[in-house]
Amino acid sequence: MVTQPPADRDTEGALGEWLADELLRRILSGDLAVGSWLRHSAVAEEFGVSRTPVREALRVLHAQGVVTITPNRGARVNGHGGRDIRELGAVRGELEGLAAELAAGRIDDDQLRRLNSAWDRYDAAVEAGRDGGAGEAPENSAPRLWAEANEDFHGVILEAAASRQLSITLAEVSRRLPRNSAFAAYAGNSRLLRQNSEEHRLIAEAINAGDGAKARRAMTRHVRSAAEAMARWVESQENGRTR
Repeated sequence: MVTQPPADRDTEGALGEWLADELLRRILSGDLAVGSWLRHSAVAEEFGVSRTPVREALRVLHAQGVVTITPNRGARVNGHGGRDIRELGAVRGELEGLAAELAAGRIDDDQLRRLNSAWDRYDAAVEAGRDGGAGEAPENSAPRLWAEANEDFHGVILEAAASRQLSITLAEVSRRLPRNSAFAAYAGNSRLLRQNSEEHRLIAEAINAGDGAKARRAMTRHVRSAAEAMARWVESQENGRTR
């Protein structure tokens, strides 16, 4: 299914950032295979954008080492290996752990309400995924609900942390390893789904209790666990392609 850019991405720079994230998710999920070529014209046509945001997106991915740009040919997919994903997960885990610790001491009533709502919605999405989500419309599919609730959960924690420099730094790391990229590894694995939901519960309970140290530990474990699941999934995909 073709993914259309969000309506709020109305500048070429914003479109380039969104497109880089979308292409990276496809690379990590295996939808774009290592060694395949990304042609400017083909990508622009698929996503309904001009070539300018495509060039910006590929430039970003090239700087990250995810693709290699060849003049007059396009970009060849390198991908992130398991080691890259684990290293990025360790870095992001420390940053998000700090955000959770700060949030536990600074979160206000509205933010706490939104945090708990996201936690509940994520748990409900996990249950829907375990049941298969048969017959659901695309906008109500389990992966979409996971992604939305997960973004809201982590987003409100970062908002409550109220640290501009932390937000800037975490945004850069997250561009190299998008937050929802691990869902490819969770799909069809009820054990990992329940584990992930349980990790959210521990984070939310610690923040609700104002226990910053516990919130930091729980968040750091959660992010690293997601990165490990993704790294193993990518490695299993690579092994399957090399047989």
